[in-house]
Amino acid sequence: MRTYYDEDDHEGYEAGQDLLVRRFAGWAAARGWEIDPHAVVSALQFRHTSVDGRLAYWTAALVRDFLLSYVPRTLSATADEAVLVPETLRMLLRYLHETGLADPMGEPLADLEGAVAKAVAEFPAAMADERNFGVGKYWVMKAARNGVDRSDLDAVNAFFSEVREGRHSYDAELLDELVARQYLEQPERALPQLPVSLPPDSELAAEAERSLLVVKLRKLVEWVGDGRTLTGTGALRLADARELVSLLDTGDDFERDLGGEVQSVRSSADLPGLAMLFNLAKRARIVRVVKGKLVRVAKAAPLVKNALALWTAAFDALPEPGLLVKDSGWAPGYALLLDENLDIVLPDVFNTIYGMPEPIPVVRLAESVWLACTEATYLDLEPSFEAVWRDGFARAFRRLLTQLAEFGAVELTVGPPDPMYSMDLVPENSELPSDVQDRLRAALDAPELDLVAFTPLATRAVRARLLKEGRFAPLVGELAAAAPAAMLGVVVEHFDEEAATAEIAGWLAAHGGREAGLPLLLDAIRECPFRTRASVMLEILIGSLPDGDMVLHDLRTDPALGPIATRLMVDRGELALESVDERESLLGVTEQFLVLLETAGPDATSATLAEVPGNERGHLAKAILASGHPDQVGLAELAEVFEQVRAVRTAHPLGGLARTSRAKGKGKKRRR
Repeated sequence: MRTYYDEDDHEGYEAGQDLLVRRFAGWAAARGWEIDPHAVVSALQFRHTSVDGRLAYWTAALVRDFLLSYVPRTLSATADEAVLVPETLRMLLRYLHETGLADPMGEPLADLEGAVAKAVAEFPAAMADERNFGVGKYWVMKAARNGVDRSDLDAVNAFFSEVREGRHSYDAELLDELVARQYLEQPERALPQLPVSLPPDSELAAEAERSLLVVKLRKLVEWVGDGRTLTGTGALRLADARELVSLLDTGDDFERDLGGEVQSVRSSADLPGLAMLFNLAKRARIVRVVKGKLVRVAKAAPLVKNALALWTAAFDALPEPGLLVKDSGWAPGYALLLDENLDIVLPDVFNTIYGMPEPIPVVRLAESVWLACTEATYLDLEPSFEAVWRDGFARAFRRLLTQLAEFGAVELTVGPPDPMYSMDLVPENSELPSDVQDRLRAALDAPELDLVAFTPLATRAVRARLLKEGRFAPLVGELAAAAPAAMLGVVVEHFDEEAATAEIAGWLAAHGGREAGLPLLLDAIRECPFRTRASVMLEILIGSLPDGDMVLHDLRTDPALGPIATRLMVDRGELALESVDERESLLGVTEQFLVLLETAGPDATSATLAEVPGNERGHLAKAILASGHPDQVGLAELAEVFEQVRAVRTAHPLGGLARTSRAKGKGKKRRR
């Protein structure tokens, strides 16, 4: 059982959804609680189609969004017909927490249940308000109000035909709004991010204190003092600009060579280094313009004192046009192309660099940014001139990275490129144009290239932005206080082997060390109600331990984990099948059928069993159900599958033929 599926893993998600709905329904029925299975499917779809796609991650805000926005928009039902939806969600959330499936990054169960209770009062009105409807629901509910049976597809289609003929009125203005909202609010799944590691905040704060960006911004704020008069165009006066260029060491020159003719700078806006810091300070809201004067923002005083917060605020303001090229004056067209699209491409560059285990070749990034900018802007260039623009664009991009390095956001190095950055340059597997692939293959063959990687400061800042956008950006060490099952669940679904080992080691250290913590983790796996999940949890735990092989060997006789341990030992080549006794073999077969039931569902399991000869199937069923396997819930489901197969196989072999014959009028009535 997984709680995260790739967007294109349709079969895996459907099987996981069916399993979760089935097990949750059984859990609720055992407690005498009535649920709406369609509400469970809707809740899982709501999370699966979200930005992060985590089925078991819930917050009070998500609860409210689901009940008061998503359900009213997508569920073609009245409030009375959907009366069980809020309570079903509340029970589903409880089930996720009781079974260890709930994401530890979500909010506590008490807060989630409180959010459900608050939303219940508003739910009927939200379900009835047409402004909340999706386009599909609008028409279905309109058909229902006109007496059409929603379950009768022919009747619904006939109603739509009448609408097209103009026989039914509708609110065209409202419908236009619903169509626009449906297009604009369609969530897009974000690419998953690899876990990152960060030093303590104290070290990050010390690094921010040393940052040239922080030093210069603080000097600028101090220089502003009680206020500095600006020119009529809102620029710094030239005398002030000269003072600041020296104070901030911006590297600006007050004389420019324009084709052999030297001209003096007439406006501070023509000093790119100073203009950048000036605009950045305004965007970070530490200074502002009031009645023609540049003044300090009083409320920003704590921000200016906090180096880490100040650096982050400035970094967050970087992806805006005007950073690379000054706002006025001449600049090459390719540089303007980059600058005008900076608010779009720079966040993508940051997301690409973020979490990468090895520095990225700059040429790889430059090609991607060139493609993004040329797709966003129409360029009519001759092929030979396009090459000139592309080379100039690459130089402008490198200059941008140099500025980011001066700010303390990236580290620029020279070295051999990691082979991982060439692996996708295969014509049949790459989405890149063939000419781009050719250029990259040639460039990446070089023994040394310019490489770029994030500093910890930038990693921290980008992660905060990703979280704000609702994305999942795991951080090694953040699960130290999580429950054992919750920690292992996140690790198996989102961490690579190296990060998983570090996370588990940190968790054990926070829970009394290996001797005290390992039994807690093993107990969590024993209590997991899903065999597929328990298996991967045990496998990744064993892989993280220095003596994992010995632990796995000891678990071979464990009543709950023995079948999984035995299978893992066989798969790893540490146990020969010939040495497995009859009892272990039977438990192994049972484990295989339970895994098949979880991953493929009852129908596929029935089809597999149907291929077993009748006598053998009966013996197999009896042996499996009496095997003593610890998964009693799974065995109960298997018993139902065995019974269904038996019932089908024991039906009269001519039953279907006889019914077909009578339907055609050729059968004879049986005399009594």
